[in-house]
Amino acid sequence: MARLCPALPPRAALSAGDHAELDLLETLERGLSDAYTLFHSVDWALADGPREQHGEIDIVVLNRAGEVLLVEVKSGEVEFLPDGIFKRYGARTREVRSQIGLQYSAIRRRLQDSGLPDRVSHLLVLTDVVVHSETVQWPRQRIVDSGDLPRIVSRVTEVLGPGEHDAQALPRVVAFFENRFRVEPDVSALAGRVTLAATRMSAGLATWVPRIEAPGGVVRVVGTAGSGKSQLALRLLREADAAGGRAAYLCFNRPLADHMARLAPVRTPAETFHEFALRVARRDGIVPDLSDPGSFAALADHCLTRVAEDPPDLDLIVLDEVQDLQPEWVQALLGRLRPQGRAVLLEDPAQQLYKDREPFDIDGAVTVRSDENFRSPRALVRLINALRLTGREIEPLSAWEGELPDPIVADGTDDMARATERAVQRCLDCGHALGDIAVVSLKGRERSALQQLERLGRWPLRRFTGRFDAGGAAIWTDGDLLVESVRRFKGQAALAVVLTECEGPALDDMTRRLLFVGMTRARMHLEWVLSPALEEAVGRALSDEGLGPA
Repeated sequence: MARLCPALPPRAALSAGDHAELDLLETLERGLSDAYTLFHSVDWALADGPREQHGEIDIVVLNRAGEVLLVEVKSGEVEFLPDGIFKRYGARTREVRSQIGLQYSAIRRRLQDSGLPDRVSHLLVLTDVVVHSETVQWPRQRIVDSGDLPRIVSRVTEVLGPGEHDAQALPRVVAFFENRFRVEPDVSALAGRVTLAATRMSAGLATWVPRIEAPGGVVRVVGTAGSGKSQLALRLLREADAAGGRAAYLCFNRPLADHMARLAPVRTPAETFHEFALRVARRDGIVPDLSDPGSFAALADHCLTRVAEDPPDLDLIVLDEVQDLQPEWVQALLGRLRPQGRAVLLEDPAQQLYKDREPFDIDGAVTVRSDENFRSPRALVRLINALRLTGREIEPLSAWEGELPDPIVADGTDDMARATERAVQRCLDCGHALGDIAVVSLKGRERSALQQLERLGRWPLRRFTGRFDAGGAAIWTDGDLLVESVRRFKGQAALAVVLTECEGPALDDMTRRLLFVGMTRARMHLEWVLSPALEEAVGRALSDEGLGPA
């Protein structure tokens, strides 16, 4: 599969020509091998003394030798006349041959001026026209007409083969077409734009799910990490609060509940199921001993009984992390809905991290699926797909391409700490602030050596102590660098993530889920610290996919 830069935009409000170009790009992205990189809508400029020329190239195909193919796409009717090839745009007519000639000359000139190889070819794609004969003004072998479109991938490779890898030229030509200058990146400014773009692009669930009419009042959203489930939850809670309705948000994970509580309307409770059960118990005068491992099961049982007895009290309930909830909890909570109430259940089976949970159905629920990830870097999503960390392939739709992690292999507890310290330094070297980095361990707090430390290198750690204050708030150490377990960090994200203490002996089902959750916490950058055994297992998995070692 070819690399595409940048990601394709949403198709709303596009012209017929734009749709034709996007269809062609998607076909080339799927059909060409990873020896190719595709750029689209490439703006170019050429200064010749006081005179400047500007234009846009529809598609640029680059092979691993740094050789270039310029593809001009014309949809609709095109006329071949004695004095040229013409395309009409409303009342305006453009001569296609001179346009392509100017593009070809300008790109060759710009490459030469940059000291880059100027090996450039061209191809004209006519999506709605059949060309029956040769013409003197344009070679037929450089035209792909509507009859040739099913063979577009082979036609491209006939003109531009994969080439021999040129480690010197290729990165420079890629940077040229990515419009990259040799400057120090302002990561904070870039991060703001990436986060804003992800928020806008992932608004689909928040836009459409509220419009769905479910006869039973229950909508079940099965969405992958980064698909916009949290955005949807907050929109629903805010709209219910604005309308004067009574709403509640419940999930399984305490840090996620705390995070949502800071964003939800003041009058809307956002808590875990067990926090809700504890409130019900205290209302009934029960003071449980939370140090007793059996107290949580007793709280749950009491809660289910009381909810069944109490009259319905909610107009909206949002249940998050449904894959982590027990089915009897969900059924009982749905009983809190008033007759015209609405329930939205958010879940991702690939993030189910508890061995005693089983999938279950909800009678009458309308199911919406989303396999689009708008948050994680596209390169990282492709790695997730290659490792088959999820049962369904995820579509990478972030505005940020990112890069594949360069794993750091650590053997033993001491080496794991040193390797993690090195990974944090890598994040800092990339321009990320210490407060934007999260160290996320695949191990739980009790089993993690890192989560028992006071410092990692020169940085004091901010970590959960395992204790709560009298008001029920979690007690944290006063440090600068966040360290958390992957289970507790589920539902949250950071600009840069160091995924560490990855020590599974094999890529079994649970390890895949843990890695998936951990990797998808990163918005821009991921560092990966793993054991030799897991590195070997990852290498085998990638080799099975024909991708070589990690």
